[in-house]
Amino acid sequence: MTYTINNAENPILVAIDFSEDSREALIWACRFAECTNAPLVLLHVVHDLASKPGFYHPEGSTQMEPMQDVAEAMMGEFLSLLRKDHPELQPLDSAELQFIPGLPPSRIVEVAGLLKASLIAIGSRGITNLPHRLLGAVAERVLELSFIPVIVVKSENHGEVGKKEAKRREKRRKKDRKKLKDILGLGNKQKEQGSSAE
Repeated sequence: MTYTINNAENPILVAIDFSEDSREALIWACRFAECTNAPLVLLHVVHDLASKPGFYHPEGSTQMEPMQDVAEAMMGEFLSLLRKDHPELQPLDSAELQFIPGLPPSRIVEVAGLLKASLIAIGSRGITNLPHRLLGAVAERVLELSFIPVIVVKSENHGEVGKKEAKRREKRRKKDRKKLKDILGLGNKQKEQGSSAE
């Protein structure tokens, strides 16, 4: 099977999960698209969790919202920040956005095939992967499944957790721990023990 990666009719598919690595993959894809005149398709696979089918708990909100709506809002913010930092990336202006439910690795490869994409650009590691992994599970699986070229891009800060992200994770961990204690009925017992000791 032969294919060309500079055919302007075949799009470049960019898998977006809003991580720093996927941001760098999109920057790379924009620059490559400028050289080849290939259109860009930005794909976010809405990973539908069995525990919360069709809904997602967005950051800073107490209500469940449809995953599609949250993903679209996150994509809007993601692209807005990228345009602000890189106004020279012209292919972003004509990029097509796709939001598809499913499991990311197989969906990315499936969509690339249906669109007859010339290549897939993906971040080395997504927002959910463990720091010690050299290559994220999604990128690794896409490499295994794909019949077209896959470009795996790392960010400059690949593997590092910034102060802001570390603080966010710690806040989330404490919040999750408090919820777990409340579910187990431990939160109130500790308060009662503390007040009776006084």
